[in-house]
Amino acid sequence: MNQAASEGRPAHPDTFFLSLASVISALAVVTLHSNSCFWTFDPNARYWITANFIECFFYFAVPVFFMISGATLLNFFDRYGLLVFFRRRFFKTVIPYCFWSLFALAFQVQYLHNISSDTVNTVMIRDGLLKGTLLSVYWYFPTLFKVYLCIPLFAAVEPTKRKTVFTYLAVGGFALNHLIPFLITLSGSKLPHPYTISVVSKYLIFLPIGWLLTEYEPGKKAKILIFAAAIAGFLLQFFGTWNYSIAAGEIDSTFKDYTNVPCIMWSAGVFLAIKDTGRILSANRNASRIIRFLSGYTFSLYLLHWFFLRVLEKELSVNPFSILYRLGAPWLIGAVVIALTFLVRKLPFGCRILPK
Repeated sequence: MNQAASEGRPAHPDTFFLSLASVISALAVVTLHSNSCFWTFDPNARYWITANFIECFFYFAVPVFFMISGATLLNFFDRYGLLVFFRRRFFKTVIPYCFWSLFALAFQVQYLHNISSDTVNTVMIRDGLLKGTLLSVYWYFPTLFKVYLCIPLFAAVEPTKRKTVFTYLAVGGFALNHLIPFLITLSGSKLPHPYTISVVSKYLIFLPIGWLLTEYEPGKKAKILIFAAAIAGFLLQFFGTWNYSIAAGEIDSTFKDYTNVPCIMWSAGVFLAIKDTGRILSANRNASRIIRFLSGYTFSLYLLHWFFLRVLEKELSVNPFSILYRLGAPWLIGAVVIALTFLVRKLPFGCRILPK
């Protein structure tokens, strides 16, 4: 799903936790998609309360993937040049994305029958690949590709200045691009806000955050502040979405979006918690072997999980509102994807369409 996920390993041996973060985030993505009943709003139903909790709890998945990219790629010039950077991105992400997008189109036409073959033409395919619309869950790829195009600018910062520059971008970008607009929205004010740091707009904010949290260990007070902000972010999204949606009679997105303040705070705390957990697990030989093994399949899990969710729903008529299905499906699908990926990689070009 990102460079670390698609390659299945961290950039250097002292960042074992990035493999752990990749595994956890991949499972979180599948859990979010298994929990799609969240979008069927019913304030009086018990399922929606649990669905809202699951949605908010696992909402860190996409931001953490971008943080991993920041942690592994913002110093790529220390290891290789610009052409190598783009060549690796092309083979690790672009080729699998194109292949599975086209496969998804055929899957929907021939198996799900939710797309008519009469609507399929070269223009539709071209636009779908460029916009990530041939498969809804692949929206991530065009966004990732745009992030890749910006990464060389971050990586070009001199090593001695990275901490200062990236701290400025993370703190200043969060305040100007996210926090102030969020507070203005909550207050209902029409106060103009023309000043932003565009170089870290939207998902780019996660790059310096991921790099800083990886390269440096926050002090005790800073760590407490990060974890407190994370809890506040989770509670804001959970209770804010609950209360606002009940008032609106439909899902209200005031506290949602991956680049909204609640999610940024929650995701940064989760990333740091995974780092602390990874430090403990790395000392356990069996645990570290399992995590490193699983990290080689996280990109495949992202690419393939949607297909298995649809098969489960169609062939087994599973109840999408069942808590057992919503929390159990990711583990079942994960096991099946690992087995299938292992077999596919034995085929010619198998590692091209399901890379490590």
